Amino acid sequence: MELGFYEELPPELPHPPIPLAILLIVEEALVEAWEVLRQRTRTGFDLVSAYEDTVTHDLYEVLCDIVLNKGRVDGFGRELFEVNREPKLRSYNGGSLDKMPDLRVSLIGGRRVAKLSQDGLFIECKPADRDHSIGAHYCDKGLIRFVNGDYAWAMREAMMVAYAREGYTVSAKLAKALKARTDAIPTLVSPKPCRSSKASKFGEVVHTSTHGRTFRYLGTDAPAPPITVRHLWLRRD
Repeated sequence: MELGFYEELPPELPHPPIPLAILLIVEEALVEAWEVLRQRTRTGFDLVSAYEDTVTHDLYEVLCDIVLNKGRVDGFGRELFEVNREPKLRSYNGGSLDKMPDLRVSLIGGRRVAKLSQDGLFIECKPADRDHSIGAHYCDKGLIRFVNGDYAWAMREAMMVAYAREGYTVSAKLAKALKARTDAIPTLVSPKPCRSSKASKFGEVVHTSTHGRTFRYLGTDAPAPPITVRHLWLRRD
């Protein structure tokens, strides 16, 4: 029976871009959560020395319980956003059903897309310091997952968050690491500051880079387009 109010979902991949205004709200929320986290006095937690999973989980809790739940950032409210920690997702070809990005920020009810299960801003978090090099760790264990179809394969944008120690900045470290990985991580646009982003007290201005992807979408055989990755580097010391 035709009821007249169901619309056919768009079949296209990738999904429509996430508006820049939304990306900036999420980034502001992450910066706010980081500033709260730096002041946190939870027993046994030391931001400078904590393992990356511990930092990421504490960041997630602050982002949800304080920033989102209490409306600390204009526009970042429970009626519009949902945040998940390590959701289990399918890779682009179904080869894995257990791909788990560190964070996924979803828009509630605001987007009509082909695969709602694969929609949202996918965020991977990595330390950036002497013990965690930008090449072997940030790029080879983080950024590459957005290029090879593990994460955000239905999307046109994604985000990397770095927990950076003194002396580690995007401009000084990331471009050099990418130049050494042109085969594994094809870089179409080198990291550059986002004109709409502002530096924070404990973080530099967000940079963006664009990378080619070589996989094709199942069912249509259409090539996946390049993905733009936003790099939010936050100081932990």
